[in-house]
Amino acid sequence: MHPHTTYNPERDVTPAFLETVGQWIEESASSDVFVVLRYLRAAGAKDYAFITSRADFAALIASVPDGTDIVVFRDPQLPLRGKVTPEFLARAMNHLSDGEEYMLVRMSPDSHLPAGDLRRFGEMGGSHAELTQVLEDEIDEEIALGICPRFIEADHDRMISASKGGIDGAR
Repeated sequence: MHPHTTYNPERDVTPAFLETVGQWIEESASSDVFVVLRYLRAAGAKDYAFITSRADFAALIASVPDGTDIVVFRDPQLPLRGKVTPEFLARAMNHLSDGEEYMLVRMSPDSHLPAGDLRRFGEMGGSHAELTQVLEDEIDEEIALGICPRFIEADHDRMISASKGGIDGAR
């Protein structure tokens, strides 16, 4: 085990964690729950997923390595969704204040992942100039964009997390 990690059974993916997320998925019938995956052995590396069924959530958990921190948001996140066009860019600038931290997630699967994998690549930034440059590289791509969710906060009634395998440590 990595020197800065510990086994913490309370942080493992428990039946209670799975049931809570399952209920959130069912409550969001017209939407999805947003998941941030933070990897233990790749400092700063993250993937993201938009989950619409319990089966998809189980498949997502199965696809990640032990030690992955799985952070789930109850409320919809990244509300600006669609194909990047000049109109989308204008909406993005109106939605986000310059200097406000944003998150962008590509809706298409990454080419390096196996077919059917639910993980998506994304990035964060904090200025209109940065966002403009990123979006210009994404023209005609389907993305989700919004204010960066606070995934580093402690769990609360709108966000919960677990660590696959109960391996807990620095991310």
